[in-house]
Amino acid sequence: MKSKTGLTKKLLGAAAIIALVFVLGSCSKEVFDSGITKAFTLTSTANGASYDIRVGLPANYNPSTEKYATIYVLDGKEIFEFVANKCKAISDQQGVKNALVVSIGYGKDRSIDYTPTKVSDVTGGAPEFMHFIETQLIPKIEQDYSADTSRAGRVILGHSYGGLFGGCAFAANNTVFGNYILLSPSFWFDNLVALHLEKSTRPLNAARQQLVFMGIGELENSGRMQAPFEAFYQALDNNYPAIKLAKNSERNLDHMGSRNQNIVKGLTFYFQNR
Repeated sequence: MKSKTGLTKKLLGAAAIIALVFVLGSCSKEVFDSGITKAFTLTSTANGASYDIRVGLPANYNPSTEKYATIYVLDGKEIFEFVANKCKAISDQQGVKNALVVSIGYGKDRSIDYTPTKVSDVTGGAPEFMHFIETQLIPKIEQDYSADTSRAGRVILGHSYGGLFGGCAFAANNTVFGNYILLSPSFWFDNLVALHLEKSTRPLNAARQQLVFMGIGELENSGRMQAPFEAFYQALDNNYPAIKLAKNSERNLDHMGSRNQNIVKGLTFYFQNR
């Protein structure tokens, strides 16, 4: 007969193993589990870079009878799973149809792909990157995945340099996307070039219907980040009569700390107002 002491040690050992498994599981990377993820690589004819693309399909995806809005996610390697899972949760809460979530991985360095003008050796590739999205990625998604082909059915979501890219797409490529989620956008870049671009293209874009959410962290640098953020917001609020526009400042959070909270608020605004 085994002793109580030996049995107790075994039980304690088993409990420790279970606790370790739980801790390791809780630290693992978030995985998109709401539907099916497709993956492929696409090489840009504009800049020669290859981009890893993932497509999160909604639960109960039915391409034979449904068309789906599409959310194009920059910095997809880091935030695709979070965005896709939140889209599922929010669309369920709102009782509305979910969207396709398209993750765009890195081809060139993000500082090249996401910035509109060349101020160094690692900037200025946004026009070529936008050409890739417009002429290669979007047509493939809309051909292969039952995506809504209208401007109103497309969303671009970006943070930091990604938010800068989204703001420049709003100004320079407004016919491509009808919805913009711009998070902590780096509008300070190259002497506020995004703000100048918005002003110069305003006569072409102001009358169009569009949805824009802008989010930032309260603790982000007031001069470098907050001032151009507010200036861009005010330009849209004052000059775009058909826009659906919102902004949010996350209290006591900085540039990275505010990202996920603003993703949730931006997606909620989109699903409520699209």
